[in-house]
Amino acid sequence: MDDGTMETAALRIGCKVNLTLRITGVRPNGWHELDTVFLPLAEPSDTLRLALRPGGGLALHCAEPGIDPENNTLTKAYRLFAEASGFRPGVEAVLEKGIPHGAGLGGGSADAAALLGWLNARAPEPLPLPELVGLAARIGADVPFFLYNVPCRASGIGERLVPCPEWLDAAGVAGAGLVLLCPRERVSTPWAYAAWDEWNRPLTEARNGAINRASQKPLDGASSIHWLENSFEPPVFEAFPRLRRLREQLLRQGAFAAVMSGSGSSLFGLFRDAGTAFRVAEGFREKDVAAYSHAL
Repeated sequence: MDDGTMETAALRIGCKVNLTLRITGVRPNGWHELDTVFLPLAEPSDTLRLALRPGGGLALHCAEPGIDPENNTLTKAYRLFAEASGFRPGVEAVLEKGIPHGAGLGGGSADAAALLGWLNARAPEPLPLPELVGLAARIGADVPFFLYNVPCRASGIGERLVPCPEWLDAAGVAGAGLVLLCPRERVSTPWAYAAWDEWNRPLTEARNGAINRASQKPLDGASSIHWLENSFEPPVFEAFPRLRRLREQLLRQGAFAAVMSGSGSSLFGLFRDAGTAFRVAEGFREKDVAAYSHAL
C-alpha cells in the first residue's frame, strides 16, 4: 500500500456502549425516538490504514465477510465530505475489523467518524465542527458521537447530542470497572427495532405522540437520565436466551449492574473496582466468551 512516497496513517478506532437506552416513541415515518448515553471505549477496536495516492476517490479493502467495499459507512463518509468540502483526494484504505458486527458497539459508525476527522484535518478548507457533525448524522445516528468521543447524551433518533463528561461522576460510577462481553450471537439492528415494535404493539398513536413531544424537550446533560436500562432487552432476550444468561452471570460474579448495549448482542457489567473487572473478564475468556475490561 505504501511505496515510501505517500502520506500514510494507521488509525486505531474504539467503540461505544450505551450506558442507558430508552425508546421513547415512534415517529410517523417509523423511526424511533431514543434517550441514550454513549460511553466511548478503547477496546475492542478497528484499525484503519490510510494512504494518500494520486488521483481521486476512495479505494477500500476489507477482508471481513459481509462488508461491501463499494457501499458502506466509509464510502458514504468520503462521498459526503467530498461533496461538502470539494476536497477529493485519492485515498487507499485498508480496514482491519476488531469490533464485531451486530454487537451494538457502533464499529461502522466509529470508522466513518475517524475517516471524516482524517479528511478534515487534511482539507485545504476544513469544515467547522457543526457542519462536520451534520455530515456525520447523515451517515448514521451515532456517527456524530464518535466525533466528540466523550460521554454524550443523545435524543431524537440519536442525532441530538449533549456532551456530558461529568456523567460518570453524577451517576456514581467513576472509578468503577467495566466488563464488556461480546458473545458470538449477532443481532440485526433493523430486526431489533421490529421486534421492539411487536413487543410494544399495545402502544397507541396518541401515547406515542405524547412521548415524542416530551422527547423534544431540550436535554440538560446528566440530570433526569434513567440509567442502566435498555428497551431492547425484553424482545432480544426472548429470541436470544443465552444473552440473558450471560447478564445473570455478570451479576452473580459481583457486578452491581449489568445491561445490554445498543440492540445487542454485547453486554456489560459494572464492578466496584477495575481489579475485579479484570479477573472477571479473564474468567469469561477462559469460557470462550470474548471479554474486555475497562477502568472508568
